[in-house]
Amino acid sequence: MFRFRLEKVLRHRERIVDREARKLQGILSAAALLDRENERLGRECEAAAAREIAHGFELDRMKRFSEFTGGRRLQIRRNAERARRIRAEAEQQRQILLAAQRDKKVLEQLRERQLAVWQELERREDRRRMDEVASLRHGTEP
Repeated sequence: MFRFRLEKVLRHRERIVDREARKLQGILSAAALLDRENERLGRECEAAAAREIAHGFELDRMKRFSEFTGGRRLQIRRNAERARRIRAEAEQQRQILLAAQRDKKVLEQLRERQLAVWQELERREDRRRMDEVASLRHGTEP
């Protein structure tokens, strides 16, 4: 029976790949959450502008509208900056994940090569045994 000496190492590499993939997914989810928040804030600004147009020009109302949308736009800029930093972090995490996947693939290829060698040795041993049985049978027959 074939036994890969580095099976435990390979399983460990698989766990590392899974862990790094989950980290990347978490980072990307955080960026997507900020994008959705910015979309919501943008819709709030558009709705407020539509309400202002419908009500006409009033100085107090325009001042409140300006403060409201200014606050929302500031939050949008902050969120966009955070999302940019998060995406840079995601790119770093993606590189870590790719390295982990390469490490795992090297072990998988090594395992496949060793399995092929083992299988060839098994085939040779089977042929040798069959030849031995055939020679014994041939030698005992009249």
